[in-house]
Amino acid sequence: MGWLLPWLAVLALGIAVMVLVLRLRRLEEQIAPCRREKEELSAELEHYRSLLDHTMRALQDAVLLVNAEGVISSANPAAEHLLGTGLVGQTLLQRTLCYDLNLILTRCVQTQRSQHAELRLNHPYTRTVFVRVLPLPTAPQAAEAAYLVVLTDLSELRRLEQVRSDFVANVSHELRTPLASIRANAEALLDNPPDDPDIQRRFLNTIVQQTERLARMTDDLLVLAQAEARPIPQAQEICLEEVVRSLVEQLRSQAEVAQVAVHMDIPEGFTVCAQRDQLEQILWNLIDNAIKYNRPGGQVCVRAYKIPEGSEIVVEDTGIGIPHEHLERIFERFYRVDKARSRAKGGTGLGLSIVKHLVEAHGGRVWVESEWGVGSRFGFILPDSRAGQGCH
Repeated sequence: MGWLLPWLAVLALGIAVMVLVLRLRRLEEQIAPCRREKEELSAELEHYRSLLDHTMRALQDAVLLVNAEGVISSANPAAEHLLGTGLVGQTLLQRTLCYDLNLILTRCVQTQRSQHAELRLNHPYTRTVFVRVLPLPTAPQAAEAAYLVVLTDLSELRRLEQVRSDFVANVSHELRTPLASIRANAEALLDNPPDDPDIQRRFLNTIVQQTERLARMTDDLLVLAQAEARPIPQAQEICLEEVVRSLVEQLRSQAEVAQVAVHMDIPEGFTVCAQRDQLEQILWNLIDNAIKYNRPGGQVCVRAYKIPEGSEIVVEDTGIGIPHEHLERIFERFYRVDKARSRAKGGTGLGLSIVKHLVEAHGGRVWVESEWGVGSRFGFILPDSRAGQGCH
């Protein structure tokens, strides 16, 4: 019987192992659905994390996650574009130097209610922003509360509003002057009709001149409105020399009176891709200004070059020039360097704005170089081809 005991022990051990294996298999079968559910939840969580990341990157508003002290823990690319890189770990006050923004966050922390306001940030550069600060719900075990700060850049919107306001004010001012002159002369004729035909003629000439000024301004405003609408011009191949020669001939008498010589330096057969009427409008304004603001014995030269961007046309003069501080604003509507001189020359203050918008409507760009007392160079570049508009 002694030999039976070891065999019984081995059998018992085998049975125990089999039972344990069966239990392990059953337990594994029970755990498998939980494992699959965990994997599915992990995949879903990763999907939403990726979706949130793409959403934050796509937002144009600056979005930051901060704690109650304003320390930034997360920021989207728009926030880095607005406030600079390296935001995480720094405070809102450090990155904006704006105590009003810090005060809005403090109010949100104290009241646990969303706060909003329009602020002006001067660091790292001047911006007008609309700020919203919202408390975020956090888990009970969370170490600290979190707050969402959203900054919407309103700088361009406010700039456009100012441009519109300035435009209305400028139009009102520019119209008031000729209208006042017309009214004064008309009332003088009505109240005290002059016996002298020369005096009567002088009053009537003034009325006619101011009426013509109003007509020119109205025409320029219409052209500018059409140019700002950015219509896509029906471009065609145009011989630049023919256009410039025709304009110079039309301006010949004006140039002779001003004692200004106009020259061309355009390669033979030089063509540009443009809408003819708009090209003539651009060149007329530039050449007319170059003659008008020149000095007796001065010169105007129209040059043309081929460059990688397309065709570059330059109108160069030896006139009075433009002070450096005015160059950035020279293409604004109604902006004049010398208001009295411009009005005396019959300008409406819209010519260079028209040039800028017509060139941009062609997909090009305009530039200016000038030195006070020496002269100016106005140039513009037109692409040699435009998709769907010919001139390929």
